[in-house]
Amino acid sequence: MTAEQPVQPQEIPVLDYGEQPEASNLVLPKSASLSSPAQWTHLHFEVQQQPAHDTGEHRHQMHILTMVTSGTPISQSIDGQSQHHLVGQNNAFILPAGALHRCNWQQDIEFMFVGLDPHVFIQVGQELVNSDRIELIPQFATIQDPLIQGILFTLKQELIAEGINTHLFIDRLKVTLVAHLLRKYGVQKAQIATYADGLPRYKLNQLLDYIDTHLDCSLRLEELAQQVNMSQFYFSRLFKQSLGIAPHQYVIQQRVERAKQLLRKGDLSLAEISLECGFANQGHLNRHFKRLTGTTPKEIARMYKKTSKIV
Repeated sequence: MTAEQPVQPQEIPVLDYGEQPEASNLVLPKSASLSSPAQWTHLHFEVQQQPAHDTGEHRHQMHILTMVTSGTPISQSIDGQSQHHLVGQNNAFILPAGALHRCNWQQDIEFMFVGLDPHVFIQVGQELVNSDRIELIPQFATIQDPLIQGILFTLKQELIAEGINTHLFIDRLKVTLVAHLLRKYGVQKAQIATYADGLPRYKLNQLLDYIDTHLDCSLRLEELAQQVNMSQFYFSRLFKQSLGIAPHQYVIQQRVERAKQLLRKGDLSLAEISLECGFANQGHLNRHFKRLTGTTPKEIARMYKKTSKIV
């Protein structure tokens, strides 16, 4: 007789979207319907449509925020605590990085989730809570939160629209979401200070000069905040107080203004102007140009040509 072999414990998968963007395939039978590009730094977003399934136990390297959009009943276990038959369209749940999680559902389900790098919580939270209390409390799928719903649906729309907005817009959504999670679902509730005067004039001028010089680059919120030695969260709030619009909106406006100047000169093609102004492509330029001016770059170029012939 041969001795029975000892049963080896099953290895629990750890999903690391930074190293493996398709990590959700380790616990789900189908690939994501939509998935964020690598340019969305420190953030991973997916839209999922899955059949009845049991994920088995797993962990995430990122903090995970999931919203079930189909209202499908689910059962969950988080770090040994269980709840069953959780129902509610657009209910959300929170899994802190490293939490042991298992989830199952008995019918087709639709959901979307965002993974957030813990490093972002440290960056955003350092001015909001004590550094040793930057921690999320696990939440089962019972959360009905309008801001969470709005941000996740906006991220989905951004993927469908293929990047109509800039990386600055995604960065702002990310920072807003992190601050909200710390404020409502953190171990220590974040205290957010209010300011009435916006950025100091000298810092604002310094920043606007920087943006003007780098309009052709892919500007990031962290990069702009560093120019005035502020956190991304407070920088966004003070910038909007100063100019009445968010950083990504200001940058788009300036890019359109530069495109007008280049169209007036008539030396470059529309494709060249798009790149010179920091737009992803000509279609990106066309959409924002028409949204802000009511006309297309081609029509403006034609008008300038007629004017120059008359002169």
